[in-house]
Amino acid sequence: MILTALAVVFALRFYPWGAVLLVPLFVFLKKKRWIAIVGVVVVLLAYTSIYRSVSMDGQVFKGTVVVDSDGKGYYRGFVPVCSSDVGVLSGTFQMNWHKYHCAVPVKVNTLETPLFRVRSAMENRLGSLQSGSLLNALVLGSPLPLRIQEQAIKTGILHVFAISGLQTTLLMGYVYRWSKNKIATMLLGLVLIIFYGFSASVLRSVLMYGVMLSIPKGRKLGLGGVAAAGLAASCLDPLFFTRTASLLSLLGAAAVVYWGDSKWSSVKISLTLLPASLLFFHSISLLSAFFTVLLVPVFTLLYALGILYVIMPLRLLSYLVDMVGMAILSLHELVELLPAWMLLNFSSREVLVILVGVVLTALLRRWWLPVLTCIALLLLPAQSRVIFLDVGQGSATLVQKGSYGLLIDTSDRAVVLRDVRWYGIRHLGLIISHDDKDHNGMQEQVMLSFHPKFMDPYKDDVISFGPIRAETVWPPPGMVGTDNELSKVIYLPEFNGLITGDVPAAYLPNGDYSFFTVPHHGAKLTELSLTSSVAVISVGKNAYGHPNKDTLKVLESKHMKVYRTDYCGDIIYEQGRVSCPSNR
Repeated sequence: MILTALAVVFALRFYPWGAVLLVPLFVFLKKKRWIAIVGVVVVLLAYTSIYRSVSMDGQVFKGTVVVDSDGKGYYRGFVPVCSSDVGVLSGTFQMNWHKYHCAVPVKVNTLETPLFRVRSAMENRLGSLQSGSLLNALVLGSPLPLRIQEQAIKTGILHVFAISGLQTTLLMGYVYRWSKNKIATMLLGLVLIIFYGFSASVLRSVLMYGVMLSIPKGRKLGLGGVAAAGLAASCLDPLFFTRTASLLSLLGAAAVVYWGDSKWSSVKISLTLLPASLLFFHSISLLSAFFTVLLVPVFTLLYALGILYVIMPLRLLSYLVDMVGMAILSLHELVELLPAWMLLNFSSREVLVILVGVVLTALLRRWWLPVLTCIALLLLPAQSRVIFLDVGQGSATLVQKGSYGLLIDTSDRAVVLRDVRWYGIRHLGLIISHDDKDHNGMQEQVMLSFHPKFMDPYKDDVISFGPIRAETVWPPPGMVGTDNELSKVIYLPEFNGLITGDVPAAYLPNGDYSFFTVPHHGAKLTELSLTSSVAVISVGKNAYGHPNKDTLKVLESKHMKVYRTDYCGDIIYEQGRVSCPSNR
């Protein structure tokens, strides 16, 4: 039975040649060949009712793409779509292969398929409730609204919304306890794998449950079973161990198996996963253990109620589901009132020191090692650098001095939230150059997530935030003009750099700078009075022709080295050197 299940999953994942593996089952199963027949039927039904053909011609894709906030979609086929393009996209798309976060694998599906219609019906039913966004994320794995996602990061329970062991184990467990039939249980697992689009965590969960069912009665699933499930998943999905979600799913399962039903097991599991959270996200929630113990049982109840409501849309049941869902959402809104330091962010160097300290403490078991780790963290020299964040067609510049960061503009991309955490910023100041969406679109969420010190300086104002110093050179107070004309220009004396926003070139101050940001994402320039060694263009896929060819010629004539975020990703200026992984 387990062999059949694995063969069917493999056939679905690597159709059509993978389906050949179903043929030997007729030889091995002998009297139970009907099981192999069921497997063949599952594969044929899946590919006749779920998958439809899509067409690709070089970098041009024609069809429908369903993209969530992680750059993932539903079902089969791969195409590079920017992770920021969330939602249902239809038509013909020109893909940008240069942007590193646009080269993520996105699965493709057409909306006309029966399974997608089932998902849409379930989303509509759950979405009609007040807590619909929460329920769709929990039950169907739909993208969380950004605000709820940020709240979940702060509480350390974002993993609950990943479709994994919580959902699959509950459903498969209910079916097995009700039917006592291993075949029916594994067939449900196959349906879940298809339904959730071969999600790594679902694949791992179903395989692990299959391993558990194959264990002789009286024996328990150990870490070897978790490892076996991980290896089986990697055979079906060669990229399994390269995905953060896969590794976290596997580590979570290992922690659950290791601690079992011991006292305070939920707290122990949360603490076990903290180093992994630090490694993958560069942040640790001080509230994680508390909220895991408090909310995971409530989420389990909400998931069960959500499934019941999808099957039986009774009014009384809808009230009950909404009551639990709204209680969770209300609690999450209170989380925003907590200080930002409840979520500690760490830089790459700090992460390395902490993880080395954790490993040595676990191996040597010496009480003084944690103390030595803390001393090493305190003695680390503060990093002083300017980071031009890759936010597509927008602007966000992070000036960093140790754990202090001055963010100049937020863009309209949620990636800016991740980057603030990734670079280890624990104290944030905020300046908005002007009122354009591609410069201030994420301002509200940045305020809610980090509680930054907001500054609104004008010409000749000195900016002081912790160890960071800056000066405003434009605009004068009381000036009347367009948004671009009033765009703030910030001078960084420590770096001799100029952050220009969208200001017209005529308003730029004269001088010789180490670097400057080209105004308005490289819009047309015919002349430029200032000089600089480095010119940085914050630009992404756009319909404006940015950066303009004439602008590039002007920069070249002044012997400036040009760096672009659409080619480089994040551009880092540190100690007079520019870091660009793949500049062209």
